Amino acid sequence: MHYYVVTGGPLTSEASRVIGDGEVIAADAGIDFCINNGIRPAFAVGDFDSVSGEGLEKIKETGIPVKTYPVEKDMTDTEIALSFIPDGNEITVVCPLTGRLDHIIANLQMASSMHKEGKSIVLDDGITQVFFLSGKDSLSADVSRWGNDTSVSLVPLTASVSGITTTGLYYPLDNGTIEFGKTLSFSNKPVKDAASISITASEGDMAVVISKAV
Repeated sequence: MHYYVVTGGPLTSEASRVIGDGEVIAADAGIDFCINNGIRPAFAVGDFDSVSGEGLEKIKETGIPVKTYPVEKDMTDTEIALSFIPDGNEITVVCPLTGRLDHIIANLQMASSMHKEGKSIVLDDGITQVFFLSGKDSLSADVSRWGNDTSVSLVPLTASVSGITTTGLYYPLDNGTIEFGKTLSFSNKPVKDAASISITASEGDMAVVISKAV
């Protein structure tokens, strides 16, 4: 099954198109986003310190289960929501990739860690997608969302990432290495009219950021 965890924060209406067939979990103010975009979550979790009173009341009126946690806790609402997803399922975290930097970093770290555990996870706000590679790993990604206005950046999350080979990118790598703090692999793009790209690596962790070039 595909699970979609919808978080709070500055999500635009474009994020609604990310959600396909599967089960939706609303994390705190993700409730407001679901209500405003006609999305019915399977359940909602969080401390509900940021959801609107109207949104929380409406979600309760629908009979959707609400799992409430204390404000003073050791996990973000997003991490709690992710903990409910059984192993072996695909996960898309529909979360802001702009706004509060601490939450963005936390979501990147959680997703990278979960990928290293063997889970299939991507972050997506409707404008930007973030995929992950760890160790000997490979990725094939659809880049048709933005057509020829697509930007692709390979972002190292460890001191270096080696053995990188790309297919379908304008600036290719063949058994290349990228280093933390260097921008060699940023702001690449697919070759003209490419529908997909593929990336393989042999060592290290990295995020693959695919977004609309602006």
